[in-house]
Amino acid sequence: MKPLSNLSNFQIERLCNITYLDVLISEQTKNNLNHIMRYMLDGGFDEVESLPVLMSRPEWEQVARSITEDPILSGFFVVKYENDEKNGSRVFCFADGNPHDSHKAHGEIYVVFRGTCGDVEWYDNARGMFVAETRAQTAALSFVREVREEFPTAEICVAGHSKGGNKAQYCAIVGGEIVKKCLSIDGQGFSHLFFEKYGGIIEEAGEIAAISERRDFVNCLGFYLKTPEYYAGGRGDTCEKFPFGQPLPYFHCPDALRLKDGDFGDRALVSYISKALNSFVIYFLTAKKYSGKAEKIAYGLVSLMTADRHGKQAVEAIAEAALIFFELAAKDESFRGELRDVFVYEKDVISATSQMLRENIKGNEIVEHASKTFAEKLTHKPKYFRYFIQSVERYVVFTRKVQKAKENAGHINHYIKGIFKHINQKSL
Repeated sequence: MKPLSNLSNFQIERLCNITYLDVLISEQTKNNLNHIMRYMLDGGFDEVESLPVLMSRPEWEQVARSITEDPILSGFFVVKYENDEKNGSRVFCFADGNPHDSHKAHGEIYVVFRGTCGDVEWYDNARGMFVAETRAQTAALSFVREVREEFPTAEICVAGHSKGGNKAQYCAIVGGEIVKKCLSIDGQGFSHLFFEKYGGIIEEAGEIAAISERRDFVNCLGFYLKTPEYYAGGRGDTCEKFPFGQPLPYFHCPDALRLKDGDFGDRALVSYISKALNSFVIYFLTAKKYSGKAEKIAYGLVSLMTADRHGKQAVEAIAEAALIFFELAAKDESFRGELRDVFVYEKDVISATSQMLRENIKGNEIVEHASKTFAEKLTHKPKYFRYFIQSVERYVVFTRKVQKAKENAGHINHYIKGIFKHINQKSL
């Protein structure tokens, strides 16, 4: 991919990484990136009880070293930032040269948004699937406009990881008169209402690029503004904690695209998991029969990432989403093909992710049992797939006609049992 600005896409990715470090808003360090990263390498990482975004200490140290060794990035300063502890949003403005020496505009300004942090932003993610724009997106554009007022002649480049990538893309479209270049890393998609409202100005926007790790599971949530270029990063190795491979969240961290020794990995095809997940999300968002409940289900699923993950809303949302998922599998041949590829070629990742989810929801016996059964039957024995589809086709019809998708905590357990009852009668 051709660089969008004076910085390479890999250098911009380095800036996206460090937005997750609290040290950038700490008064105990200067605002020069070289100074900040050297401080972290000299003991700063020892003070971090839990390193952010599922990145290991060696990975964070590599990020810090790569900035100190970069003759351009090491000269960058944090010239402006906003940290909203109540809502969880954080954004930094990076520029080359010390802003205290002169208040003149710089050639390029990099506005970089952090990814999701806190319950408020998680629910904003769900809302973004059903409205033209969210509070977090409009707040992001307000910050960019403040940057324009402070640096009136600078060329503004926006970037971000995950939710930050979504904010950056929003700013590049709605603030197209301000933003000239945009890089989204694993940024989630938008609602169809966004395209209805802003479709007329999308073609007039500046340069927008999107990149993702091929196994990332966030960029495929919603309608793509820009289909990403996918890369195979360096996180595909197995590890002791997850003997069947890495779980999906490990492929979403902002450093997942990087190879162990440096730059991005090779270009690659999107994973079967991400492809199937996008198909399901688009069906879920557009099927008229679910228009009255889709938003409620989305909020329930997002609550799994918040303090409410053990609540009744989350359990009911899982049950409803499972029913819709299997219904799509029963009626859509192409989706069945995508699922078949998942269970044949991505079974290690699915198994590891299921294991991780069960650890996170211990105490919720219903969800724990269902996910365990699903993983054991389908990921370890892909031949079960054809029997699974047969069961889905029969059981979806039965559920819709007789039970009408009961909304109670026991439904998902009963539903999973009903599907696998048919499977267990088959001999392989």
